Amino acid sequence: MSYPDIPSKSFAEWRQVFHGFWPGKPKFTEKDYPTLEGKVVIVTGGNTGLGYETVKSLAGTTKARLYIFSRSEEKTLKAIEKLQLEVAKEYNVANRDIGFIQVDLGDLTSIKPAVEKFLKQEDRLDIIINNAGVMMPPQGAKTKQGYELQIGTNVLGHHLLQRLLDPIFIKTSKTNPPGLSRIVWLSSTGHMSAPRGGIFWDDIAFDKVPKFNTNIKLQLYGQSKAANLIQARTWSRKHGYPNVISSSICPGYLNTELQRYSSPVERYIYRYLFHPQRYGAYTELYAAFSPNVKDGDHSVSFGTPAKGRKDLLSDEVGDKLWDWLEKETDPYV
Repeated sequence: MSYPDIPSKSFAEWRQVFHGFWPGKPKFTEKDYPTLEGKVVIVTGGNTGLGYETVKSLAGTTKARLYIFSRSEEKTLKAIEKLQLEVAKEYNVANRDIGFIQVDLGDLTSIKPAVEKFLKQEDRLDIIINNAGVMMPPQGAKTKQGYELQIGTNVLGHHLLQRLLDPIFIKTSKTNPPGLSRIVWLSSTGHMSAPRGGIFWDDIAFDKVPKFNTNIKLQLYGQSKAANLIQARTWSRKHGYPNVISSSICPGYLNTELQRYSSPVERYIYRYLFHPQRYGAYTELYAAFSPNVKDGDHSVSFGTPAKGRKDLLSDEVGDKLWDWLEKETDPYV
């Protein structure tokens, strides 16, 4: 059988890797955010970690109607209560309304009902931050439909969600000024650990790759993050709406709940090398708001323009992934 081929990093790519440890201070911050009055924003996974910080910043600095799309109702409702208290204290905004739509991105059957519920409440959608994700779970972890957990949740789940939200999102974009309607796809500098071309098509789940390959968990994670980067670049090419900016980010090297599958030693190291999760919100909202971000761009911490790995940027690579995603999600549309 074949084995995943991981391209060697160029000098520029190594520089991007090390940038995450010493990114400097954010230059595009809350003072620069638009008011977004009358606009609607969705943040997936906004009940915890980086997504939580992004929702808090949005709730405190904008007047947008906000929705958290997440799996756990109990956890999310508690998070919203905590968010409201923190927003009142930190931003002097009392009783900030934050909506919740229950969805499990690891179960494709749950996504259409979630979108239908959202559409009963809203007639527009201006910004989507595809933030939710899974990072390096135990090898062999699967979604409800049997996909490797990271490709299934981070990529397929968000693809189907975006696909079902596209009609209202595109309709809204036609009434917005150019560049206001945006999709932010959460990639990672970890995408540089992906197989050549982004996806190991011979064995997407790496089920047959020998377990002695010590980088297998990082390669699987990198594969899903490479796919998110490719999705960001390919969405606009497939849809052709000039008012929309679809871009990807690496939010930064952050201490978040994504590390829950890491070993105690890894978590100890991360505590000293990584940055507070609050800073990742600057990267997400730079991609959501900055006039310097263009369609198809990739940004890194904490609002710095960057490039994806060269072998991921061709239309051919984008088309192959997109066709597979469309085929796999067709039964759930």
